[in-house]
Amino acid sequence: MFSKVDVPKKQVRRALRGNELVADAIGMLTAAGFIPTIGGRKHLKISWLAHGRRYTLVVPVSPGDRRARLNSRSTLRRLLRTGGGAP
Repeated sequence: MFSKVDVPKKQVRRALRGNELVADAIGMLTAAGFIPTIGGRKHLKISWLAHGRRYTLVVPVSPGDRRARLNSRSTLRRLLRTGGGAP
C-alpha cells in the first residue's frame, strides 16, 4: 500500500479544474493503492499499472448527461474488480 501518491501537482490541478469525474477516479485508485497518471486534452486519460499491465480509463472533460459520473465510477469499479485491482 502506498502512503503518498506521487502524481505531479500540475497534472492534478489541470485535471481537477471543475471535473469531479477525475476526482472520483483518482480517489478510488489511490484508495486501492495505485499511482495514477493523467493525460489527454478533450478526453482525459487516467492510467495506472497493475500486475505489469497498464490500464486506462477515458473520462470526458465536459460530460453530456447527469449519469456520466455514475457510469464512469461503474466502469472504474468493474476494471478494478476484474484484473486492474489489488496491487
